[in-house]
Amino acid sequence: MNEPFSRRELLRTAAGTGVAIGLVSGVGTAIGTDPTDSQTTIATNSDWPMFQHDAHNSGTLDTVGPSEPVEAVWTFETDDSLVAQPIVKDGTVFQASRDSRIYAVSADTGAEEWSVGTNQPLVRTPAVANSIVYVPTRTGRILGLSVGTGSGQWVNDTGVDAPSTVTVTGEGVVFAETDDAADHVYVLDPATGDRQSRFEIPDAFEFSLPTIADGRAYVYCRSPENGRHLLAAHTLSDGAESWRTRLTGDAYDDTNASSGTTYADYDGGTVFVGDGSGVLESRDAATGEQNWQFSNLGEIDTVPTFADDTLYVTTEEPALYAIDPSIGTEQWRVDLDGSPTSPVVADDMIYLGTGANSVYGFDAQSSEQRWRFETGNDVVVPPVVLDGTVYVASTDGSLYALREEGAISPGDVTGDGAPARDLDEDGLYEDVNGDGAFTVIDVQALFANLDSDVVQNNVSKFDFNGDGEVDIADIQALYARLQEGE
Repeated sequence: MNEPFSRRELLRTAAGTGVAIGLVSGVGTAIGTDPTDSQTTIATNSDWPMFQHDAHNSGTLDTVGPSEPVEAVWTFETDDSLVAQPIVKDGTVFQASRDSRIYAVSADTGAEEWSVGTNQPLVRTPAVANSIVYVPTRTGRILGLSVGTGSGQWVNDTGVDAPSTVTVTGEGVVFAETDDAADHVYVLDPATGDRQSRFEIPDAFEFSLPTIADGRAYVYCRSPENGRHLLAAHTLSDGAESWRTRLTGDAYDDTNASSGTTYADYDGGTVFVGDGSGVLESRDAATGEQNWQFSNLGEIDTVPTFADDTLYVTTEEPALYAIDPSIGTEQWRVDLDGSPTSPVVADDMIYLGTGANSVYGFDAQSSEQRWRFETGNDVVVPPVVLDGTVYVASTDGSLYALREEGAISPGDVTGDGAPARDLDEDGLYEDVNGDGAFTVIDVQALFANLDSDVVQNNVSKFDFNGDGEVDIADIQALYARLQEGE
């Protein structure tokens, strides 16, 4: 279905189109052959380069996340709703928007680094690796864009009516067909975009992003013959079927619209399947045999997340569950206020969005709600957590960066251009002059600027003696802190 452009997009499109592939970029649109750096490990604990972090769809990594109430450090606005998960690499957040553009945004400041238009709404999550951003479009093209400038590196016109979100592995750029007649998985060369392989998932349709692990593609799908829900495993190198198994859900129920599966190095290798019919299953990754099933759940339209020997899944009841992965029993359950996203887990916290304009942080052990942040509209894709920041894409068209309250600098106190800094992350900004060190110069700076708007409008950040106001006593308290540290 053709969808109208926003006013700003029409102006951008009228200004010019890119060479050969219809890209619109203020940085450059030439189709180049720039060399790319090889990358042995695609996803690490220092980035979030694809949907649900990695080819396993794990939704978890070893990083710091906010456990106390949060505030928006910055907000970046686009011209239409955001229904693709943000991805993060080397200090840049990449966000696809239904306004037809892919944006590169500074993770620190929220400033736009570049953007490229594609003349069609972008609804799938891109991926980034090898200095290239891989962008799936609704008309079958996969675009390879330079990480640094957004300039076109290559385009593959796959001929697929509706490619899925893309995954990048050591084997290549992997995606699947998602239209009603879908039955193929594709692998592209990450440097050139050339098709390396294509293999069929026979007698199957209604499948989305495969889960990739140990050289296999695990595909959740439906049989066209009887409507039964299936899980199939194929060798990624040659497409050979390793096994296929029928899931226990009702054939008349909808399938999970997401990939529905996640792989974990648990019990020798396990694929967890969230079936649309409301049945959660654990399957042996090598054989497809069922380990257990947990049923009588609400419809599952999300990807389960395995972390710290617990399996987390969200349902359309709506609810969030913690499940024992060894036997499939419920550990706890929390009611939610709207249709949920897949959960993301880090630092003993669970993060998810809902269709009630909300993003939540839950304690992964106790299920306690630690914080809630309200956006301007529904959140329909999982948030991303990295280095203390949660990045949230909302259907209000905005990308949010959330950190714990007190993490936002009050600004430039001295007028020298450097914002005050909280060096020990206790919510108090002892580095008053923002030079990266806490010295007697900061005490002098607070004394000289005690009555400034920056200080008096941010009492909680300069209230060093904790009495609810900033005055000469706080200068004395700041000096006492300095002496204690010497």
